[in-house]
Amino acid sequence: MISKEISQHKTNLKNYFDGEGFDRWAAIYSDAENLSFVRKTIAQGHHQMLAIAHQWLTDTSDVDTVLDAGCGTGLFSVAMANQGYAVTAIDISPKMVSKTRQYAEQSNVIDNMGFVVGDIENLQMHYDAVACFDVLVHYPPDPFIALVNHLAQRCSKTLLLTYAPYNRFLAGLHRIGGWFPQDNRRTEIQMTPDTIVVNALASAGMRIHRSASVSRGFYHVKLVQAFAS
Repeated sequence: MISKEISQHKTNLKNYFDGEGFDRWAAIYSDAENLSFVRKTIAQGHHQMLAIAHQWLTDTSDVDTVLDAGCGTGLFSVAMANQGYAVTAIDISPKMVSKTRQYAEQSNVIDNMGFVVGDIENLQMHYDAVACFDVLVHYPPDPFIALVNHLAQRCSKTLLLTYAPYNRFLAGLHRIGGWFPQDNRRTEIQMTPDTIVVNALASAGMRIHRSASVSRGFYHVKLVQAFAS
């Protein structure tokens, strides 16, 4: 069962990404030219991570259906739909889902996609692959573990996710980020030790197949691909 802690997190995130956060993150995802230094490094890191994830998924056999959990503006969803996958894009933010639909229409892949506004934990459908990028970074250990377990239950083949790995250097960078003007700051990031991720996946019946660290300026995540044990 999803805890009240997760529900509160999701309520806060929905309010943020449907409010002041929408324009900020839509600009970051689009890699706009007028980004500040902080946002530019986040955009560069995010695009680098997506490129790796794209390659990993296309290298994975027996995948036809993909869930993009926390689709944002649809960069990954549309890229996968363009490769011929049947993609479901879900986000708690109606504005993000609308942006994804618009992008899909512009890219002529709308027929390969479905769109859902809602919480990830309400999904009961199953997919060959589930991707969850830069979403779990917002959750502390207990909610993180619960969401990983739920995502693992939704996929029959492979799960791709990112998390913010913990180390002292990155913790220092986040403290430095707090000194920047408010409009340059990221949303709150929760750093998760590698052991928690490994154990969470193992308890969900999955094992890590490969991982990659992506570090660009103020963007630091670890991308992992896991398969059912």
